[in-house]
Amino acid sequence: MAFLDKLFKKKIEGKTVEEWYGLATAETDPEKKIEYFDKVLALKSDFAGAWNLRGLEFVVLKRYEEAIASFNKALEIRPNYLEAKYNKEDAETELRKIRAAESPAEGG
Repeated sequence: MAFLDKLFKKKIEGKTVEEWYGLATAETDPEKKIEYFDKVLALKSDFAGAWNLRGLEFVVLKRYEEAIASFNKALEIRPNYLEAKYNKEDAETELRKIRAAESPAEGG
């Protein structure tokens, strides 16, 4: 049974996936939230919801490429995860706007 306890209650820095997730969702600083979600994902890499929420924090920081990578990971795990799909589309739209603003107008 000790083996199963270890398997289901793996810890990083003395905290379980549930504890890190609780810290992440309660935190207000986006950088800290990402740090906590990284710990959640180190313990449970197939947690699509955590990948999605991590992506949203990158959106808050306007780090759209990292956000898209997180949403892609969520969709890899759960292909029909509509929230992650919509979040990814929003992040891609923002990234396109930034790139369009940065590139010189053509044909003018």
